[in-house]
Amino acid sequence: MSAMDHSRGTTQGRSETGFHWPSFALGLVLMLLVLAQGEDNGLPGFVGMAGLILLITGLYSAATVRKSWLRLTTGAAAFIVAAAGAALMLLALSLRLIGL
Repeated sequence: MSAMDHSRGTTQGRSETGFHWPSFALGLVLMLLVLAQGEDNGLPGFVGMAGLILLITGLYSAATVRKSWLRLTTGAAAFIVAAAGAALMLLALSLRLIGL
């Protein structure tokens, strides 16, 4: 095996399955955004912000073909998360329109 062969699933000597601090920090920031939006706007705020985060995460993973902070490894998983995010945003809109 040559020194340039990186087919073993490691990135510069690191395993991809270990704990990743930047992903953890991003998850905390996103959770704080959901809580802040929910505190300000109630249930539609919680649902809408969570949907927006899932939509952006899914689209990012699908467009860049990289793992996101949710560790989406396939394009199909990324599109499923994006679709779930869009559905949650529509649910938040309907909750807002009925007055919850």
